[in-house]
Amino acid sequence: MIQISKNIAWLTMTFFAIVLFYITAEYLSFKPDINFLLVKGELIFDPIWRPTFYIHVISGMAIILVGPFQFIEKIRNKNLKLHKAIGRIYAYGILLFAAPTGLIMAFYAEGGQSSTIAFLIMGGLWFYTTIMAIVRVKQRNIIEHQKWMYRSFALSFAAVTLRILVPLMSFANTFTEDFVIVSTAWLSWIINLLFIEIFIHFKFKKNQSINKSKKSEI
Repeated sequence: MIQISKNIAWLTMTFFAIVLFYITAEYLSFKPDINFLLVKGELIFDPIWRPTFYIHVISGMAIILVGPFQFIEKIRNKNLKLHKAIGRIYAYGILLFAAPTGLIMAFYAEGGQSSTIAFLIMGGLWFYTTIMAIVRVKQRNIIEHQKWMYRSFALSFAAVTLRILVPLMSFANTFTEDFVIVSTAWLSWIINLLFIEIFIHFKFKKNQSINKSKKSEI
């Protein structure tokens, strides 16, 4: 039953990741009149914003696509080289491309200062959680590595959560457009982090109990 639940959760996560990949792939035409770009006005011709946007989109697409495969135990256990290769694409895609460009784009975010602060905090946490995942695996602390990878991907998945929350809150017709923009900028990653901390607590609770019992026997 537990394994079935894990499979369903993984398939759901991967499904939404693929949907986001499909939606975002439209931007690879580099046309200025697609979805998100339509509300940006003259900003789409800005020499800093536009290349930053495309670097963020392309790196984000790679990250959201390979991320779920980091959590497949069969790959991790039977093909460690593949697991490491996927991990490098994921981690360095964030640290070198997606997170830095995300921080730059935060200053251009709709919703003003509140949205900017939300995305800056998220970008900082994205850096931190990913770096910690790398540090822990180099220390051969696999449990802590896994925890930080879960947190990192929860922040990566904020792109999906954002695109779910915006239409849901807009459809409710009880919130102003500005409220939806600002609140989703915060909720998209806060919800994910809260969820993943609960998940981490229960997933590793058994391991912690075993370790404590071993220590008490020594």
